[in-house]
Amino acid sequence: MIVKDNVLFGKGELRQFCIYRFIFGISYSLMIPIIPLFFDSMGITTVMIGTIMSLYGVSKTLIQIPFGIVSDTIGDKLTIMIALLLMSFIPFAYTLASNSLLISSICILQGAILGMAAPATFSILSRSLDGKKRGQSTGLASAVFTIGGGIGAAISGLIVAKLGNYNMVFYISSIGIFITLIYVTLQIRKSNLIYVKEKFNRHRNKSRRKEIFEEIKKYNLKYKIIVLGTIAFLGDFIYGCVVALFHFYGKDVLGTSTVYTSAMISIYLMIFGLGAPVAGFVSDKIGNKKQLFISFAVMNITLLGLAFTRNVAYFTIIIIIYFLGATFLNASLQSSLSEFGDNHKIKGIVFGFVGASESLGYALGPMISAYIYRINKSWLFLGLLVVSILVSVIYLFLHKKARI
Repeated sequence: MIVKDNVLFGKGELRQFCIYRFIFGISYSLMIPIIPLFFDSMGITTVMIGTIMSLYGVSKTLIQIPFGIVSDTIGDKLTIMIALLLMSFIPFAYTLASNSLLISSICILQGAILGMAAPATFSILSRSLDGKKRGQSTGLASAVFTIGGGIGAAISGLIVAKLGNYNMVFYISSIGIFITLIYVTLQIRKSNLIYVKEKFNRHRNKSRRKEIFEEIKKYNLKYKIIVLGTIAFLGDFIYGCVVALFHFYGKDVLGTSTVYTSAMISIYLMIFGLGAPVAGFVSDKIGNKKQLFISFAVMNITLLGLAFTRNVAYFTIIIIIYFLGATFLNASLQSSLSEFGDNHKIKGIVFGFVGASESLGYALGPMISAYIYRINKSWLFLGLLVVSILVSVIYLFLHKKARI
């Protein structure tokens, strides 16, 4: 692919969005991998850690749909700015926490604030991408965030492993998120609210909710929204489990160190990042339908392999293949979801619903997996496989109606 034809160089708004996501990816992901270890250092049990991480997902879930509407009302940029301002205080708050109740409350609030930003983030992306290269555009946007996340995870893992200093990580994260806020304020363009309001006010006698449902019914979009929601659910169900429990699985089942598990989480994010543009390019070429079928097959086979593999070298190879399958699945999800960006009547609620589904996966994943882990540590990946198969079956039954 010729460099000058790359969507990053051809679209200034997309480039600015990607820079914002890269900075935020590094800053926010500094604290994500170490939070379970921080909780553990404060004497919180594994099951309780899973429960707290689940409540983080619940708060993120509940806030997204209403903030999809808020984003459409006050503008996506202003919504992002408010969320970033609030989020910049969260890492610092962890350094002041002295008991499990306070720590849990901060984590739940963190999820809610992240949920505030999610619909607005995708709204900005949808108006910044190249409509003729949706897969490449969304893949690139995903890439920069996850590459940033991999860098952040690697840095925080190294600081904790070598220095054992959680507060240093939290301070750096706070500063980075505040820098992100400054960048968004100066560089991200405001949305055209006048145009959106004109669209909403065409039928003044209709309620906002009725207009949304009529639009979905008119274009027969309900199955597509449901399918995208279940795929998003699966992605964060597994990711939430990995973030919450993989450190403990590595130690208890594989016999590895925190350095190894931190490295695997970083590799997860790096593959997700580096592979996303390629996966987006492929989805543009072969279509989302074919790519989703292949991705589900790869994920299910590798999860089965991970459930029974104890050799660290083989486990590493298999989990990297799984990461690739998940990357291609997410690229198709983002490409399909971006198509709603042109529909100003329902884009906020759709982005909110799919984002909420994603967060629900993050909420249930750690909690359910923690209880499975307590019963039998070796069953962790079997539990993930069951959920993956269920979502695969839903897609098989609904993909024709969803037209994906």
